[in-house]
Amino acid sequence: MLISVFFAYGVAVYVKADGYSFIFFIFLSVLFCAIGGYLLASFLLKPLFETNRLLDELLKDTLHELNIPVATIKANIQMLKSTQKDHKNIKRLDRIKRASDDLLKLYSQLNYHIKREIQKIEKEEFNLKELIEEEVKKFKDIKNDVSIELFLDDVYIFADKDGFARVLDNLIENAIKYNKQDASVQIFLEENRLIIKDSGIGMNDDEIFRVFDRYYQGDHGKSGYGIGLSIVKSYCDEQKIAINIKSKKNQGTEIILNLSLVTS
Repeated sequence: MLISVFFAYGVAVYVKADGYSFIFFIFLSVLFCAIGGYLLASFLLKPLFETNRLLDELLKDTLHELNIPVATIKANIQMLKSTQKDHKNIKRLDRIKRASDDLLKLYSQLNYHIKREIQKIEKEEFNLKELIEEEVKKFKDIKNDVSIELFLDDVYIFADKDGFARVLDNLIENAIKYNKQDASVQIFLEENRLIIKDSGIGMNDDEIFRVFDRYYQGDHGKSGYGIGLSIVKSYCDEQKIAINIKSKKNQGTEIILNLSLVTS
């Protein structure tokens, strides 16, 4: 940087010591400082960029290979279950299946986010009622004593379908996870609103205010990392879907998505 300044100063003196040479001196100083700073930053950050590129390739390669062994595990679980009669062994196989489903869910999420980074996700028109019915089926084996009640109209929206499926997964999973025993989750879809309502532990005002913060968990005894609702918020902001939360402690929570800007 100092070399650039002295060089520019020398040029300015050579041109002549008048007002124009002073302006010329300032211009050259800024120009050479900018070029020098860019070259220095490029040199220093090159190893970091290379490391980031290698990690990105490793993640994509690993993700590509992950789907095959998990699918193999699930297929073999089904074969083993068909030959098992011992109730305890069947329960163990069910636990392995649920773990495999979790891995496939993680695979699907990573695959979606990588696609978002390398290419633009295309929006499409789809029937939200059908998507909700598909996503609810995934929770058949893990909802335990919680019942899921659907009150759905045919509503067509224009949005990122895969992303909306992940929003539904997170919201339904939370409604089950933070519910009470033998309670229910109700899902309403009518006109421009999607409502997911539970009768669980609920939240106070402070918790509602913080619920979309990444890594925040109202109950640290529950599984997960506290990122589900931050993913929901990020998607809804991108798709221009407003979110409203109504909740009372020990009475339940109601998540309302305003679909008026994406309804086709």
